[in-house]
Amino acid sequence: MASQDSLRRVLHLLGRNPDYRRLFLATVVSLLGDWFAFVAVSGFVTEVTGRPGSAAAVYAASVLPAFLLSPLAGLIADRVDRKRLMVAVDLLRVLPALGLLASLSWRSPVLAIVCVGLLAALSSFFDPVAEASVPNVVAPEDLSLAQAALGSVWGTMLFIGAAVGGLATIAFGREASFLLNAATFLVSAGLVWGIRRPLQHHGAPQAEGAWAQFGEVWTLARQSHLTRSLLITKVGVGLGNGIVGLLPAFAAGRFAAGDVGVGTLLAARGLGALIGPFLGQRWAGDDGRRILFVCGGSMVSYGLAYALLPLAPSLPLAAVCVLLAHLGGGAQWVLSTYGLQVSTPDSMRGRVLSLDFGLATLAVGVSSLAAGAAAEVVGLAAASWALAGASLVYGAWWLWWTRHLWRGPVDVLAPAQPRQSE
Repeated sequence: MASQDSLRRVLHLLGRNPDYRRLFLATVVSLLGDWFAFVAVSGFVTEVTGRPGSAAAVYAASVLPAFLLSPLAGLIADRVDRKRLMVAVDLLRVLPALGLLASLSWRSPVLAIVCVGLLAALSSFFDPVAEASVPNVVAPEDLSLAQAALGSVWGTMLFIGAAVGGLATIAFGREASFLLNAATFLVSAGLVWGIRRPLQHHGAPQAEGAWAQFGEVWTLARQSHLTRSLLITKVGVGLGNGIVGLLPAFAAGRFAAGDVGVGTLLAARGLGALIGPFLGQRWAGDDGRRILFVCGGSMVSYGLAYALLPLAPSLPLAAVCVLLAHLGGGAQWVLSTYGLQVSTPDSMRGRVLSLDFGLATLAVGVSSLAAGAAAEVVGLAAASWALAGASLVYGAWWLWWTRHLWRGPVDVLAPAQPRQSE
Protein backbone atom coordinates (compact mmCIF):
# COMPACT_ATOMS: atom_id res chain seq x y z
CA MET A 1 0.00 0.00 0.00
CA ALA A 2 2.83 2.38 0.85
CA SER A 3 4.49 1.77 -2.51
CA GLN A 4 1.19 2.31 -4.33
CA ASP A 5 0.66 5.59 -2.51
CA SER A 6 4.18 6.74 -3.37
CA LEU A 7 3.67 5.81 -7.02
CA ARG A 8 0.38 7.68 -7.12
CA ARG A 9 1.97 10.81 -5.65
CA VAL A 10 4.92 10.64 -8.06
CA LEU A 11 2.63 10.24 -11.07
CA HIS A 12 0.56 13.18 -9.89
CA LEU A 13 3.69 15.33 -9.53
CA LEU A 14 4.91 14.33 -12.99
CA GLY A 15 1.49 15.08 -14.47
CA ARG A 16 1.17 18.59 -13.05
CA ASN A 17 4.79 19.75 -13.38
CA PRO A 18 6.06 19.52 -16.98
CA ASP A 19 9.53 20.91 -16.20
CA TYR A 20 10.17 18.33 -13.51
CA ARG A 21 8.75 15.70 -15.87
CA ARG A 22 11.30 16.63 -18.55
CA LEU A 23 14.17 16.53 -16.07
CA PHE A 24 12.92 13.20 -14.74
CA LEU A 25 12.57 11.64 -18.20
CA ALA A 26 15.96 12.94 -19.31
CA THR A 27 17.52 11.11 -16.38
CA VAL A 28 15.48 7.99 -17.17
CA VAL A 29 16.58 7.60 -20.77
CA SER A 30 20.27 8.36 -20.24
CA LEU A 31 20.57 5.99 -17.27
CA LEU A 32 18.76 3.23 -19.16
CA GLY A 33 21.40 3.34 -21.85
CA ASP A 34 24.21 3.59 -19.30
CA TRP A 35 23.26 0.33 -17.61
CA PHE A 36 22.69 -1.47 -20.90
CA ALA A 37 26.24 -0.47 -21.81
CA PHE A 38 27.74 -1.29 -18.40
CA VAL A 39 26.55 -4.90 -18.55
CA ALA A 40 28.06 -5.26 -22.02
CA VAL A 41 31.34 -3.51 -21.14
CA SER A 42 31.94 -5.44 -17.91
CA GLY A 43 31.16 -8.72 -19.63
CA PHE A 44 33.43 -7.84 -22.56
CA VAL A 45 36.40 -6.82 -20.39
CA THR A 46 36.05 -9.85 -18.12
CA GLU A 47 35.85 -12.14 -21.14
CA VAL A 48 38.86 -10.69 -22.97
CA THR A 49 41.18 -10.40 -19.95
CA GLY A 50 40.05 -13.53 -18.11
CA ARG A 51 40.78 -11.80 -14.78
CA PRO A 52 38.18 -11.63 -11.96
CA GLY A 53 39.26 -8.13 -10.92
CA SER A 54 39.02 -6.58 -14.39
CA ALA A 55 35.33 -5.67 -14.07
CA ALA A 56 36.23 -3.74 -10.92
CA ALA A 57 38.57 -1.64 -13.06
CA VAL A 58 35.63 -0.83 -15.34
CA TYR A 59 33.59 0.19 -12.32
CA ALA A 60 36.43 2.35 -10.99
CA ALA A 61 36.69 4.07 -14.39
CA SER A 62 32.99 4.84 -14.19
CA VAL A 63 33.32 6.78 -10.93
CA LEU A 64 36.85 8.12 -10.30
CA PRO A 65 36.80 10.83 -13.01
CA ALA A 66 33.78 12.36 -11.27
CA PHE A 67 35.87 12.95 -8.15
CA LEU A 68 38.61 14.66 -10.14
CA LEU A 69 36.24 16.95 -12.04
CA SER A 70 33.40 17.53 -9.58
CA PRO A 71 34.94 20.71 -8.05
CA LEU A 72 35.16 22.27 -11.51
CA ALA A 73 31.67 21.02 -12.36
CA GLY A 74 30.21 22.61 -9.24
CA LEU A 75 31.97 25.89 -9.89
CA ILE A 76 30.66 26.01 -13.47
CA ALA A 77 27.16 24.99 -12.36
CA ASP A 78 26.96 28.06 -10.09
CA ARG A 79 28.31 30.41 -12.77
CA VAL A 80 26.65 29.43 -16.07
CA ASP A 81 23.18 28.51 -17.26
CA ARG A 82 22.60 25.01 -15.91
CA LYS A 83 20.26 23.99 -18.71
CA ARG A 84 22.74 24.85 -21.47
CA LEU A 85 25.48 23.08 -19.54
CA MET A 86 23.45 19.86 -19.27
CA VAL A 87 22.49 19.92 -22.95
CA ALA A 88 26.11 20.43 -24.03
CA VAL A 89 27.25 17.55 -21.83
CA ASP A 90 24.61 15.24 -23.30
CA LEU A 91 25.76 15.99 -26.84
CA LEU A 92 29.42 15.46 -25.94
CA ARG A 93 28.65 12.11 -24.29
CA VAL A 94 27.62 10.67 -27.64
CA LEU A 95 31.26 10.52 -28.78
CA PRO A 96 32.73 8.19 -26.12
CA ALA A 97 29.52 6.17 -26.20
CA LEU A 98 30.22 5.44 -29.87
CA GLY A 99 33.89 4.85 -29.02
CA LEU A 100 32.80 1.71 -27.19
CA LEU A 101 31.93 0.23 -30.58
CA ALA A 102 35.54 0.65 -31.68
CA SER A 103 36.74 -1.15 -28.55
CA LEU A 104 34.67 -4.16 -29.59
CA SER A 105 36.00 -4.12 -33.15
CA TRP A 106 39.60 -3.90 -31.96
CA ARG A 107 39.07 -6.27 -29.01
CA SER A 108 40.61 -3.60 -26.81
CA PRO A 109 39.58 -3.64 -23.13
CA VAL A 110 41.85 -0.64 -22.53
CA LEU A 111 39.92 1.49 -25.03
CA ALA A 112 36.65 0.34 -23.47
CA ILE A 113 37.82 1.44 -20.03
CA VAL A 114 39.02 4.78 -21.43
CA CYS A 115 35.61 5.41 -23.03
CA VAL A 116 33.87 4.52 -19.75
CA GLY A 117 36.15 7.01 -18.00
CA LEU A 118 35.33 9.76 -20.51
CA LEU A 119 31.61 9.13 -20.06
CA ALA A 120 32.04 9.36 -16.29
CA ALA A 121 34.03 12.58 -16.62
CA LEU A 122 31.29 14.21 -18.65
CA SER A 123 28.59 12.85 -16.34
CA SER A 124 30.19 14.75 -13.46
CA PHE A 125 28.95 17.91 -15.23
CA PHE A 126 25.41 16.51 -15.51
CA ASP A 127 24.31 14.39 -12.54
CA PRO A 128 25.05 16.77 -9.61
CA VAL A 129 23.85 19.73 -11.70
CA ALA A 130 20.52 17.96 -12.24
CA GLU A 131 20.23 17.37 -8.48
CA ALA A 132 21.08 21.01 -7.76
CA SER A 133 18.32 22.06 -10.17
CA VAL A 134 15.49 20.04 -8.61
CA PRO A 135 14.61 22.66 -5.94
CA ASN A 136 14.21 25.21 -8.75
CA VAL A 137 11.61 23.25 -10.69
CA VAL A 138 9.39 21.99 -7.83
CA ALA A 139 7.62 23.65 -4.93
CA PRO A 140 9.29 23.28 -1.49
CA GLU A 141 6.54 20.98 -0.26
CA ASP A 142 7.20 18.64 -3.22
CA LEU A 143 11.00 18.54 -2.90
CA SER A 144 11.28 15.47 -0.67
CA LEU A 145 9.06 13.39 -2.97
CA ALA A 146 10.68 14.80 -6.12
CA GLN A 147 14.17 13.90 -4.93
CA ALA A 148 13.07 10.42 -3.83
CA ALA A 149 11.55 9.84 -7.26
CA LEU A 150 14.60 11.17 -9.09
CA GLY A 151 16.88 9.10 -6.88
CA SER A 152 14.82 6.00 -7.57
CA VAL A 153 15.32 6.53 -11.32
CA TRP A 154 18.92 5.42 -10.92
CA GLY A 155 17.77 2.19 -9.29
CA THR A 156 14.86 1.69 -11.66
CA MET A 157 17.03 2.02 -14.74
CA LEU A 158 19.70 -0.17 -13.21
CA PHE A 159 17.03 -2.78 -12.47
CA ILE A 160 15.53 -2.62 -15.96
CA GLY A 161 18.73 -1.85 -17.84
CA ALA A 162 20.77 -4.56 -16.15
CA ALA A 163 18.06 -7.19 -16.29
CA VAL A 164 17.17 -6.54 -19.93
CA GLY A 165 20.73 -5.59 -20.86
CA GLY A 166 22.06 -9.07 -20.17
CA LEU A 167 19.35 -10.63 -22.32
CA ALA A 168 19.69 -7.99 -25.05
CA THR A 169 23.44 -8.58 -25.25
CA ILE A 170 22.81 -12.25 -25.94
CA ALA A 171 19.97 -11.61 -28.40
CA PHE A 172 21.33 -8.62 -30.35
CA GLY A 173 25.00 -8.36 -29.40
CA ARG A 174 26.98 -5.82 -27.42
CA GLU A 175 27.05 -3.42 -30.37
CA ALA A 176 23.30 -2.84 -30.03
CA SER A 177 23.69 -1.92 -26.35
CA PHE A 178 26.37 0.65 -27.17
CA LEU A 179 24.32 2.20 -29.99
CA LEU A 180 21.30 2.50 -27.71
CA ASN A 181 23.43 4.21 -25.07
CA ALA A 182 24.60 6.82 -27.58
CA ALA A 183 21.05 7.48 -28.77
CA THR A 184 19.75 8.07 -25.24
CA PHE A 185 22.01 11.09 -24.79
CA LEU A 186 20.42 12.77 -27.80
CA VAL A 187 16.95 12.16 -26.38
CA SER A 188 18.05 13.49 -22.98
CA ALA A 189 19.44 16.67 -24.56
CA GLY A 190 16.10 17.33 -26.27
CA LEU A 191 14.16 16.87 -23.05
CA VAL A 192 16.41 19.16 -21.00
CA TRP A 193 16.26 21.84 -23.69
CA GLY A 194 12.47 21.86 -23.33
CA ILE A 195 12.57 22.88 -19.65
CA ARG A 196 11.06 26.36 -19.33
CA ARG A 197 11.81 27.37 -15.76
CA PRO A 198 15.26 28.74 -14.92
CA LEU A 199 17.38 26.09 -13.21
CA GLN A 200 18.87 28.64 -10.83
CA HIS A 201 17.42 31.68 -9.08
CA HIS A 202 20.58 33.57 -8.26
CA GLY A 203 23.16 35.69 -9.99
CA ALA A 204 26.88 35.09 -10.07
CA PRO A 205 28.52 33.90 -6.82
CA GLN A 206 29.36 36.74 -4.45
CA ALA A 207 32.99 35.75 -4.09
CA GLU A 208 35.28 36.63 -6.96
CA GLY A 209 37.72 34.09 -8.31
CA ALA A 210 37.61 30.31 -8.27
CA TRP A 211 39.55 29.85 -5.04
CA ALA A 212 37.34 32.33 -3.21
CA GLN A 213 34.23 30.50 -4.42
CA PHE A 214 35.64 27.17 -3.29
CA GLY A 215 36.43 28.92 -0.01
CA GLU A 216 32.75 29.74 0.48
CA VAL A 217 31.95 26.04 0.47
CA TRP A 218 34.80 25.30 2.86
CA THR A 219 33.56 28.03 5.21
CA LEU A 220 30.03 26.62 5.14
CA ALA A 221 31.26 23.08 5.87
CA ARG A 222 33.60 24.27 8.62
CA GLN A 223 30.87 26.24 10.39
CA SER A 224 28.05 23.70 10.02
CA HIS A 225 28.34 20.24 11.58
CA LEU A 226 25.17 19.29 9.69
CA THR A 227 26.75 20.15 6.34
CA ARG A 228 29.94 18.27 7.19
CA SER A 229 27.93 15.25 8.31
CA LEU A 230 25.84 15.11 5.14
CA LEU A 231 28.86 15.66 2.88
CA ILE A 232 30.64 12.58 4.20
CA THR A 233 27.60 10.33 4.58
CA LYS A 234 27.85 8.70 1.15
CA VAL A 235 31.49 7.80 1.86
CA GLY A 236 30.27 5.05 4.19
CA VAL A 237 28.46 3.14 1.47
CA GLY A 238 31.13 4.12 -1.04
CA LEU A 239 33.85 2.35 0.97
CA GLY A 240 32.06 -0.95 0.49
CA ASN A 241 30.77 -0.25 -2.98
CA GLY A 242 33.79 -1.84 -4.64
CA ILE A 243 31.94 -5.12 -4.10
CA VAL A 244 29.69 -4.06 -6.98
CA GLY A 245 32.72 -4.26 -9.25
CA LEU A 246 33.15 -7.87 -8.15
CA LEU A 247 29.59 -8.91 -9.00
CA PRO A 248 30.54 -9.92 -12.58
CA ALA A 249 33.24 -12.17 -11.10
CA PHE A 250 30.71 -13.72 -8.72
CA ALA A 251 28.32 -14.27 -11.61
CA ALA A 252 30.91 -15.77 -13.94
CA GLY A 253 33.20 -17.57 -11.48
CA ARG A 254 31.02 -18.61 -8.55
CA PHE A 255 27.73 -19.23 -10.37
CA ALA A 256 28.88 -19.75 -14.01
CA ALA A 257 26.02 -17.54 -15.23
CA GLY A 258 27.78 -15.22 -17.72
CA ASP A 259 26.16 -11.95 -18.85
CA VAL A 260 22.75 -13.16 -17.65
CA GLY A 261 24.18 -13.63 -14.16
CA VAL A 262 25.81 -10.19 -14.29
CA GLY A 263 22.48 -8.71 -15.31
CA THR A 264 20.67 -10.56 -12.51
CA LEU A 265 22.97 -9.30 -9.75
CA LEU A 266 23.02 -5.75 -11.12
CA ALA A 267 19.23 -5.87 -11.46
CA ALA A 268 18.98 -6.84 -7.77
CA ARG A 269 21.18 -3.86 -6.98
CA GLY A 270 18.88 -1.67 -9.05
CA LEU A 271 15.73 -2.99 -7.40
CA GLY A 272 17.16 -2.14 -4.01
CA ALA A 273 18.16 1.31 -5.21
CA LEU A 274 14.63 1.74 -6.62
CA ILE A 275 12.76 0.80 -3.46
CA GLY A 276 15.25 2.19 -0.93
CA PRO A 277 14.62 5.91 -1.61
CA PHE A 278 10.88 5.55 -1.08
CA LEU A 279 11.36 3.49 2.09
CA GLY A 280 13.82 6.07 3.37
CA GLN A 281 11.50 8.95 2.52
CA ARG A 282 8.62 7.18 4.27
CA TRP A 283 10.65 6.40 7.39
CA ALA A 284 12.33 9.79 7.69
CA GLY A 285 9.89 12.19 6.04
CA ASP A 286 11.16 15.75 6.30
CA ASP A 287 12.52 15.31 9.84
CA GLY A 288 16.23 16.05 9.80
CA ARG A 289 16.90 13.94 12.91
CA ARG A 290 15.31 10.87 11.35
CA ILE A 291 17.10 11.53 8.06
CA LEU A 292 20.46 11.44 9.83
CA PHE A 293 19.60 8.32 11.81
CA VAL A 294 18.39 6.45 8.72
CA CYS A 295 21.54 7.49 6.83
CA GLY A 296 23.73 6.01 9.57
CA GLY A 297 21.65 2.87 9.90
CA SER A 298 21.75 2.39 6.14
CA MET A 299 25.55 2.20 6.17
CA VAL A 300 25.43 -0.51 8.83
CA SER A 301 22.75 -2.54 7.01
CA TYR A 302 24.66 -2.18 3.75
CA GLY A 303 27.77 -3.70 5.30
CA LEU A 304 25.86 -6.51 6.99
CA ALA A 305 24.02 -7.54 3.82
CA TYR A 306 27.17 -7.59 1.68
CA ALA A 307 29.01 -9.58 4.36
CA LEU A 308 26.54 -12.39 3.63
CA LEU A 309 27.16 -12.36 -0.14
CA PRO A 310 30.18 -14.73 -0.17
CA LEU A 311 28.12 -17.24 1.85
CA ALA A 312 25.28 -17.36 -0.69
CA PRO A 313 25.11 -20.87 -2.23
CA SER A 314 23.16 -19.86 -5.34
CA LEU A 315 22.60 -16.93 -7.70
CA PRO A 316 19.07 -16.16 -6.39
CA LEU A 317 20.27 -15.97 -2.78
CA ALA A 318 23.21 -13.83 -3.84
CA ALA A 319 20.73 -11.51 -5.55
CA VAL A 320 18.77 -11.24 -2.27
CA CYS A 321 21.95 -10.14 -0.44
CA VAL A 322 22.62 -7.51 -3.10
CA LEU A 323 19.00 -6.32 -2.93
CA LEU A 324 19.10 -5.89 0.85
CA ALA A 325 22.39 -4.02 0.71
CA HIS A 326 21.11 -1.48 -1.79
CA LEU A 327 17.83 -0.89 -0.01
CA GLY A 328 20.04 0.87 2.53
CA GLY A 329 22.35 2.37 -0.08
CA GLY A 330 19.43 3.84 -2.05
CA ALA A 331 17.78 5.32 1.03
CA GLN A 332 21.02 6.88 2.21
CA TRP A 333 21.92 8.46 -1.13
CA VAL A 334 18.58 10.19 -1.60
CA LEU A 335 18.11 11.29 2.01
CA SER A 336 21.59 12.81 2.32
CA THR A 337 21.12 14.61 -1.01
CA TYR A 338 17.74 15.96 0.12
CA GLY A 339 19.31 17.17 3.35
CA LEU A 340 21.92 19.13 1.42
CA GLN A 341 19.33 20.51 -1.00
CA VAL A 342 17.26 21.91 1.87
CA SER A 343 20.12 23.20 4.01
CA THR A 344 22.25 24.77 1.24
CA PRO A 345 21.48 28.16 -0.36
CA ASP A 346 20.81 28.07 -4.10
CA SER A 347 23.84 30.23 -4.86
CA MET A 348 26.12 27.49 -3.49
CA ARG A 349 24.09 24.38 -4.21
CA GLY A 350 25.93 23.43 -7.39
CA ARG A 351 29.31 23.51 -5.64
CA VAL A 352 28.09 21.71 -2.51
CA LEU A 353 26.33 18.90 -4.37
CA SER A 354 29.26 18.49 -6.75
CA LEU A 355 31.57 18.17 -3.75
CA ASP A 356 29.19 15.64 -2.25
CA PHE A 357 29.15 13.71 -5.53
CA GLY A 358 32.93 13.90 -5.80
CA LEU A 359 33.59 12.58 -2.30
CA ALA A 360 31.15 9.72 -2.87
CA THR A 361 32.71 8.75 -6.18
CA LEU A 362 36.21 8.98 -4.72
CA ALA A 363 35.24 6.46 -2.05
CA VAL A 364 33.58 4.21 -4.64
CA GLY A 365 36.54 4.46 -7.03
CA VAL A 366 39.16 3.71 -4.38
CA SER A 367 37.02 0.86 -3.09
CA SER A 368 36.71 -0.54 -6.63
CA LEU A 369 40.46 -0.47 -7.22
CA ALA A 370 41.04 -2.09 -3.83
CA ALA A 371 38.40 -4.71 -4.62
CA GLY A 372 40.04 -5.64 -7.89
CA ALA A 373 43.49 -5.92 -6.34
CA ALA A 374 42.27 -7.81 -3.28
CA ALA A 375 40.27 -10.26 -5.38
CA GLU A 376 43.43 -11.16 -7.28
CA VAL A 377 45.45 -11.67 -4.08
CA VAL A 378 43.11 -13.04 -1.41
CA GLY A 379 40.04 -14.10 -3.44
CA LEU A 380 36.49 -12.87 -3.86
CA ALA A 381 35.19 -13.85 -0.43
CA ALA A 382 37.94 -12.21 1.63
CA ALA A 383 37.88 -9.06 -0.51
CA SER A 384 34.11 -8.79 -0.10
CA TRP A 385 34.24 -9.24 3.67
CA ALA A 386 36.92 -6.57 4.03
CA LEU A 387 34.91 -4.01 2.04
CA ALA A 388 31.64 -4.85 3.78
CA GLY A 389 33.40 -4.45 7.13
CA ALA A 390 34.64 -1.01 6.11
CA SER A 391 31.07 0.20 5.50
CA LEU A 392 29.83 -1.34 8.73
CA VAL A 393 32.55 0.21 10.90
CA TYR A 394 32.27 3.61 9.18
CA GLY A 395 28.48 3.61 9.66
CA ALA A 396 28.79 2.84 13.37
CA TRP A 397 31.38 5.61 13.80
CA TRP A 398 29.27 8.10 11.84
CA LEU A 399 26.19 7.41 14.00
CA TRP A 400 28.27 8.03 17.13
CA TRP A 401 29.83 11.22 15.68
CA THR A 402 26.43 12.71 14.76
CA ARG A 403 24.54 11.51 17.85
CA HIS A 404 23.92 15.04 19.16
CA LEU A 405 22.23 15.91 15.84
CA TRP A 406 19.87 12.95 15.48
CA ARG A 407 19.17 12.74 19.21
CA GLY A 408 18.62 16.50 19.58
CA PRO A 409 15.36 18.08 20.77
CA VAL A 410 14.63 19.95 17.52
CA ASP A 411 14.81 19.33 13.78
CA VAL A 412 18.28 20.14 12.47
CA LEU A 413 17.44 20.88 8.83
CA ALA A 414 17.40 24.58 8.03
CA PRO A 415 18.84 26.68 5.22
CA ALA A 416 22.44 27.52 6.15
CA GLN A 417 24.45 30.60 5.26
CA PRO A 418 28.19 30.82 5.86
CA ARG A 419 29.15 33.52 8.31
CA GLN A 420 31.81 35.95 7.28
CA SER A 421 35.23 35.03 8.62
CA GLU A 422 36.42 37.44 11.25
